[in-house]
Amino acid sequence: MKDKPKKKKKPTDKPSLPIPRDWKELVLDDPDVDVLKIEEDDMALQVGNKPSMEELVKHAKKGDVKSFFDLIKIHTSVHDNNNEEGSELIIPFVSADLDFYEQKWVQKILAKGMKDKEFRKYFWKAVSSRQNNTLFKSTAGELKRYISIRKNEWARLGMTVADIKKELQSKKLLSREQRAKGTLEKFLERCGVKRPKARGRPRKKNTT
Repeated sequence: MKDKPKKKKKPTDKPSLPIPRDWKELVLDDPDVDVLKIEEDDMALQVGNKPSMEELVKHAKKGDVKSFFDLIKIHTSVHDNNNEEGSELIIPFVSADLDFYEQKWVQKILAKGMKDKEFRKYFWKAVSSRQNNTLFKSTAGELKRYISIRKNEWARLGMTVADIKKELQSKKLLSREQRAKGTLEKFLERCGVKRPKARGRPRKKNTT
């Protein structure tokens, strides 16, 4: 019997943002840390300015068009070749995350929205955001990215805002504006960093 011809694998180019090696060392020793989720939430934070992917999806489902287009940016990319082995042809094609696009709520929004000229314009703009360098808009992207990776560890250690500020300053991630009183606190809150409970004074032992 002849061997069945092998099916060509579809490109699995899912958008991702590699975590620097020195940052990985901060979290990979902890078995409770889900690095893939951190990376996913990191994209949601930098592209959609939401503290997590779950939060970004929640806003999109509620009708926030900007959040929906941010998800399109994250789950879609355009390439100048078809990724076939040995092929040197330049053939542009779109790589889309089917797990995202096949969801009923996504298709429902697209089916309704594509009837509108403005929606179509912003849809295709979002699809090609990587090529147009409009995927990330925030000037504080590096800071947000670092915070998204470290926030679980900060919560576990019960670090205060002052402690976090010292760490960020040591990494040279804070601008002059972000060092201003009250600014960093608000920024950390937007990034999903929970404030630790106030530490009370230790009780004196009763020696009587």
